[in-house]
Amino acid sequence: MRVWMLRGGVMLLVGTLLGALSGCGHNPNHDINMEQARAAASRVHPPPRLSPSDRAKEMQDHGG
Repeated sequence: MRVWMLRGGVMLLVGTLLGALSGCGHNPNHDINMEQARAAASRVHPPPRLSPSDRAKEMQDHGG
């Protein structure tokens, strides 16, 4: 009886791990429209008002 329970537990654990590693989990963000999300974020948190020189510094590529 214990061997049967141990085998069942191991099979359940292995199946869960394989499912998680293969990426078959539920993605709660699959139906988000990114344009609408950006528009909502900019309404809630407006971007800072930068001077032209600060904006040029911000747009520079910092490498990496």
